[in-house]
Amino acid sequence: MPDIINFEVAAIQPRVRQVSLGDPVQRDLDIRANIDRICQLIDYCTSFGNSEVKLIVTPEYAINGHWSSKDVDQWIKICTTVPGPYTDLLANKAIERKVYIAANMLEIHPDFPGRFFNTSFLIGPDGKILIKHWKMNNNCWVFPYTTPPDIYSAFVSKYGREALFQVAKTDIGNIGLITCGELGFPENARCTMMNGAEILLHLTSEPNNMSHGDVRNWQALRTARAYENKCYLAMANVGIFEGTLRGMHDSHGDSAIHYFDGSVLNKINGPGEATIKGPINLNDLRRARSKPFHPTVIRAELYAKEYESWPGWKNDGFLETPIKSIADTRAKFHELVMERRRLGIDRPPRDFMQN
Repeated sequence: MPDIINFEVAAIQPRVRQVSLGDPVQRDLDIRANIDRICQLIDYCTSFGNSEVKLIVTPEYAINGHWSSKDVDQWIKICTTVPGPYTDLLANKAIERKVYIAANMLEIHPDFPGRFFNTSFLIGPDGKILIKHWKMNNNCWVFPYTTPPDIYSAFVSKYGREALFQVAKTDIGNIGLITCGELGFPENARCTMMNGAEILLHLTSEPNNMSHGDVRNWQALRTARAYENKCYLAMANVGIFEGTLRGMHDSHGDSAIHYFDGSVLNKINGPGEATIKGPINLNDLRRARSKPFHPTVIRAELYAKEYESWPGWKNDGFLETPIKSIADTRAKFHELVMERRRLGIDRPPRDFMQN
């Protein structure tokens, strides 16, 4: 099949129902309702005879999310498998509409009992899951999911290092995934680009209540990730929350599609349900990547030496013992804070001003 150079990418910003924690029958109904709403919005943005949409991105936690403090055993109750019966529903829609669909689920995996994962994945127009991306960062803040670096040796032994930052090489270009808070770690987008990504899909669930201008800063980070990697970037955020402790409009929305120079091609202004489309021109991107100011000139060997000496989050920190609660990962975070102070990298803040 020949490559498709010009097409549209769509971002879906849906209402999302919190799934039941206690009642498995209701939980199934909730998950199916979330998927059904996503599929309705996919129908909308691929209809009316003038759509050139070939690629669709949906938000993080939009299918089987639950927003409360829980231990891992409770989290596992609301998780599902990828692939599984719920991904089959999305696969059917991908086949029907002849599109690629990126989605996110909380996943359990038979190879890693007692754990759950924050998993984004891409389904092709043939209904097959092309790539899976297990979220790498931010499990010391809200949800105690396991990440590949937490079990690095076992993960790489089973899947290979190439499974860490996967890229789907398709007839509509090379597609990679980043999930929510990974945006704040430039290495995630960078490593995905290094594996060939031309289009980055950002599946996210950013709230309105982030402090110190985080909403504004995350928008700037998307501009930076697109520009510094010479990638198109399409972001989908939650539109409205239903049945949660969070307010209905706790998500700031603002789903957006960025050109590979960072500029915004299209954007939803604020929360609420909506869809947007934006044009992709892979020939323009590939031409830009042939010019000198391109990631090809990254001095990776230089930077790698600095990373090797940095006292950062180590691999295999939870290889033997699964994460049980957010307290486990937060304890490691605080250990790293103290280690950087001990080494003289960081200075501790003062509780009061001294003359």
